[in-house]
Amino acid sequence: MKTLSFVNNKGGVGKTTSAQNVGVALHRFAKSKVLFIDLDAQASLTRCFGYHNLHFFNGDSGSFILNDKTFDEVVISTDVGDLLPASMGFLAAEERIRASAVFPFNLKIALDKIKHRYDFIIIDCPPSLSTSARIALVASDLYFVPLQVEFLSYEGLRNFFAFANQLSILCPDLELGGVFATRYNPKIRRRLSEDLIKSTKKQLKENFLDTYIRDNIAISEAQANGKDIFMYDSESNGAIDYYKLTRELINRHFTKNLMAQLMRA
Repeated sequence: MKTLSFVNNKGGVGKTTSAQNVGVALHRFAKSKVLFIDLDAQASLTRCFGYHNLHFFNGDSGSFILNDKTFDEVVISTDVGDLLPASMGFLAAEERIRASAVFPFNLKIALDKIKHRYDFIIIDCPPSLSTSARIALVASDLYFVPLQVEFLSYEGLRNFFAFANQLSILCPDLELGGVFATRYNPKIRRRLSEDLIKSTKKQLKENFLDTYIRDNIAISEAQANGKDIFMYDSESNGAIDYYKLTRELINRHFTKNLMAQLMRA
């Protein structure tokens, strides 16, 4: 079992989109058992699965982490894996998590009880260097950073890596799985995009992934309809790109058997 976090301290870079669609690709094409965890009080990942009436939840990821609710009381089963949802109540949960004696190991301890059920756990974090991002990284084996191809996103990487490096003292086995470009449109500001990608590659070397996620309206439409990109439009650029990204992640970090399963899909 591997735990993967999708993190960035800047919003709007495709973090939630990537968490959902990489996880779905692992389920659909690599036949993996996947648990999705939403750690953002805005509940973006939860909404992407079509759950909007958040007040009707029996609990959320925060109540599971705090042991107020059992995993089975909170988890939601979907066609592409299980989901630990988020709600606005997570804001209050964060304060209790941060004040607890086991912080920042809260999520890691909670997941130890149920991780044997899954092949992958996918965590979506809020766009900040927050309590949630900290417990997510401590609980993870690998973290991935979506990077929108624009100057401010590139500058923000420095702050994020400083934050992640501080946590490496607590979790020496945590690894950067890779940084990848999102919302890429070669027809718009092409020179700036190419210069930023070149600079990022020079800085990160092999940690900058080869796959780019192109700007694609089908991705936004899929989210608005509570669907993943493969269910909404399997022939769209978004579906093609996230399939390629998932192949690259597996090829870089996981077993040959899993790669073979994906290739047969």
